[in-house]
Amino acid sequence: MDEIEDLSDLPMPRFIWGFAVIAGKGGEVMHDEFEYLTHTRSPRFTCRVVELEDMPAESEEDAIDGRIVHEDDPSRMFYITDAGMALVNFQLFDKMPDKQKFKRICDEAIANWMLRREFLDEEED
Repeated sequence: MDEIEDLSDLPMPRFIWGFAVIAGKGGEVMHDEFEYLTHTRSPRFTCRVVELEDMPAESEEDAIDGRIVHEDDPSRMFYITDAGMALVNFQLFDKMPDKQKFKRICDEAIANWMLRREFLDEEED
């Protein structure tokens, strides 16, 4: 019991990554093919992470610089980067911040995703 109490003192991560679990019509449990992001700080949101098929040539820049499209309509809004990643199907739980703040959050999320992916790829080796 002490271990659980100790874990409750840990701060919540800012980005939570995972796959959705789907229950089929026959009751079988499957994973969705897409990964999802939950952003736990304001503005809180969830979205689907999509790796684009047409990856550009590797850039020498380390910074992520994406763009928000349709920010005035959250049901159509998406974020896309030249790094071959997109965030789509946003579900906002807080008021939409200004476009530049939201863009910075998405840029940081993709940088975090890439760092995580690099770590997972090293673990496989």
